[in-house]
Parts: sequence; structure tokens; C-alpha cells
Amino acid sequence: MRRFFCGLLAAMLISFAAPSFAASSSSLSCAIVATNDLRLRPLELNQRDVVSILDLVYDSLFTMDDNYQPQPELAYSFTFTNDGRKLEVVLRDDVKFHSGQPLTSADVIATLDQMYALSGFDEELNSEVPLEDRGLYYSTFYSIKSWEAVDAQTLRFTLRRASYGSLYSLNFPILPASEVNNDMPSGTGPYRYDGYEQGASIWLTANDGWWKRKPLVKNIRAGIYPTPDRALNAFDTQDVDIAMTRSINASRYSGSLNSFSFTARTRQLEVLLVNRAYKDFKSDENGENLIRKAISYAINRSELITSTYQGMATVAYTPIPAGTWISNESTIHDIYDPRMAESLLDTAGYKLADDGKRYKDGKPLEGLRILVYDEPGSTVRTNAANKIKEQLEAVGISASVTTWTRQEVMEKLKSGDYSLALCAFNFDVNPDPGFTLTSTASCNYTRYRSDDMNNLLSQMRSSYNADDYQNVMRLIQDQFEQDMPYICLYWRSGALLSRSAFTTARDIRELELLRGIENYGQ
Repeated sequence: MRRFFCGLLAAMLISFAAPSFAASSSSLSCAIVATNDLRLRPLELNQRDVVSILDLVYDSLFTMDDNYQPQPELAYSFTFTNDGRKLEVVLRDDVKFHSGQPLTSADVIATLDQMYALSGFDEELNSEVPLEDRGLYYSTFYSIKSWEAVDAQTLRFTLRRASYGSLYSLNFPILPASEVNNDMPSGTGPYRYDGYEQGASIWLTANDGWWKRKPLVKNIRAGIYPTPDRALNAFDTQDVDIAMTRSINASRYSGSLNSFSFTARTRQLEVLLVNRAYKDFKSDENGENLIRKAISYAINRSELITSTYQGMATVAYTPIPAGTWISNESTIHDIYDPRMAESLLDTAGYKLADDGKRYKDGKPLEGLRILVYDEPGSTVRTNAANKIKEQLEAVGISASVTTWTRQEVMEKLKSGDYSLALCAFNFDVNPDPGFTLTSTASCNYTRYRSDDMNNLLSQMRSSYNADDYQNVMRLIQDQFEQDMPYICLYWRSGALLSRSAFTTARDIRELELLRGIENYGQ
């Protein structure tokens, strides 16, 4: 099952104060949050900040550009065959690992074999291995069924779906075949390991033989801290040059004249689930429900972001992030309209009474309860639910908020024992939204059913041409706007704090936050 609730695992560890490290064009230091028992095994990690550090050590077959479109990296070329069911990838022939050995197909095969072993999957993708122990890249196998080496520089993949989206899944660190079980294995990236002090620091040094270009920044030190606040404090005291965080406390740096604050995109989409099986939310003969629509119009997403998340989120309209090559710009518009919400409720027969509530045939529109769970150490989602409650009450919809544990909310979503639920979907690197939208999807908790959407998703999963894939993804967003399977609210965002603009990357995103740091000072 995909990971879809909460963010990647929150980090906790012992206290440590990093020593000062002077910033220059040849050396930089950054603050990361990680656990004290950290092992630098890139295929097994699931701690956000550490993954961003290791992203500098390893290259992948494909990488995503600033438009979030897959581009060949260690792959020199690729070809879909057999109506998209096969994918042949030719490797670059000028790449060497930090150990000096050349990259070959055997290294990719060994890396995939190790990833598959960690996942615990059988042929039907069932696994008894807990999600947190499967490694970060287990979702690769939702796209890839098998892999083989054609020759030393050529690989052939059998795909589960004949989709261009499969290229997203080939975004994992490639390790030498002889080192897949090692701590700190060699990579092919712009930096190599130069040391690790448990609970204290990770040191990287430039790989001057990198196949792209010689890195301008020669040394990077990642100081390890126990909490986001400790990491931010290290940035405040100038112990580090860069800090990365999802803490809403980072909002205080916005507009600072002494540092840069870059918005970092995450894959965590906050949504309000509206149970279509609930008595007041059932569809009419045309598949519509005016109360569901009214709720969407009544929610002021921008106010939620400002008041609850201190600006650490971006408005979402569909499950596809805006500004990417597959986003449909026609679906990007503010739909907050309380007057429209009131009009829809009136049309549905629920008239506003003197007590501020709405009644139809003498019966009140009530009993709506917003279920919510909070992430460890935070009440921000409960705070957001209470703000939504206020916004609904402003148009005459009575609601209450109940905070449960994540497990309790999950049980109610699966059983359908809820009316409204505020929670999050966590997307993996592949932007396919089908796991929340198809009629039989494991995360279709709103009981949404649409033959049109099912057909579009099937078409997307059989489009292996980039233009066809892009087109159908945009049609899916049109259908989503029309049907409103669930109410998208906002994408959670992080912050990348720096004393200088160290990267020209336009799309700064989670798990690759230091992308472009090798060019600092250029």
C-alpha cells in the first residue's frame, strides 16, 4: 500500500551543537534533523534531510527538471517498445563511481535487486514488511515488474503499466554491485563521503571527476540536530550557512534582509474528504450534490494557509501541483465564494434561520463532524479543522471537530463511518493520482465513482508518449474539477534558508533540497 498519510517520518535525536564552519565559495555547512541511530544506507533511509544530503552523493537513471518532467541522467537514451510494455535504457559510458570503477548494467541490476529485497514484495506486491522498513524507493515496483541486463550498457525493463510515468520510478540512487549492502557506499554524484560522526556531522567533499562538471563548492558539512528548532537556532547563530525545515517557525525568515528563504515544495497534499455515502452528501440522479459544492466554496484556503500554517503551504486545486509540465492551468483559480455557497444551500432547500443555522422541512443541517488527526508534536491540523468549522458556520453549516489518533481516523475512513475528515495524502515521486480516484483504489475514502475518471486514468496508464501523457493528465484535472472527488486544500511546503542564493533551481523540492549547490559561487 502506498504511503499517503502524514509526511515522511519525523526525526528525533540527541542534542548536539555543531561547531562554527566558515562560509565561502569553496565550503558550506548546513543544519539537518536526523535520528542518532542514523545509518548511511541510501536505499534504506526515510529521513527527509538526510535524503537531501545523499542526493548529492548519488545519481539516478532519470531526474526531474524544473518543470518536474523526467530527463535522462545516468541514462543516455531510452526507448519504449512492445506497445509501451518494455522500456530499454542505454547507460552513459563516461560515468565512474567514486571508487573509480565504471558504471555498468550490473550495478543497476544489483541496486534494484536490493531494493526489491528490502520491500518484501511478492509477485502481487503484497508485503509483510512495515512501510517504514521497506526503504524509500519501494514504490518503484508499482511501475516496474522485472529488469534484466541486455549487455554491459543496456537494460530492459518490463513495465506493469505502459506509461510514460514509469520514468519517474527510475529515480533512485545507483550503487556499485559490490557495495549495495555497505554503509556509505560509493556513488557517481558531485560529492563523495568524507566522514560521518554519529549524531554529530556528515562530511562531503567534491568529486572532481564528476561526469557533468567539476563542483565549485569543495566541502560540505551537514551538522545533525535533534529538532527543527535546534536546527533553526544554529542558522540564527550563524553556526551553519543553510537550514532546511518544514517547521512553521521558519515563517519568521520571510522577508528577512539578512538571509534568503526559499519555498520548498513537498508531496504532502492536505485535503478535506467528504463522504459521498453520508446522508446529506449523496449524489442526485445527475451525480451532483449541492451541499458538497457549497462546502468547497465556503472554505477560504488562503486564510487557512496564513492563519494556521504561517504561510508554509501553497493553495491546491487538484492533486497535480501547479507550475509543473502536466498541470492544467485552466483549473487554477480561487473558488472561495461564500455567497455562492449560500446560494447552493438555498437551492438545496436549506434556508437560513434566525439562529444562524439552516433548516429544510423543519430539520436542521447538522451532525457534520470533522474528523482530524495531528502529526506527532503538533496541533496544526486540529487548528486548521477549527478554522474550517468557523468558515462553514459563516454560511450556516453547523459542524464540530473531533481529534482522534491517526489509527482511529484510518479505521473510520475505511469503514465509511464519517461525514468529513481533514487529513493528508502523501504522493510518491510518480504524480499518478489514481490511488485516490479509481473506483477500487485503496485510498478512495470518499466512495467516489466515475466511469469517465476511470477511463481517463486507464488512458493515462497506457500513454507512453510524453505528449499523450501530458494531455490525459490535464484532462484528469478537468474531470477532477467537475466531479470534486474530494476537496483539495493546500500542499504543505518547507523552507530552505540560506545566507546566499546558492542555486538557480526554480523548483526547490523535498528530498532534493540542495540541488544545484555544486554551482555555488559560479
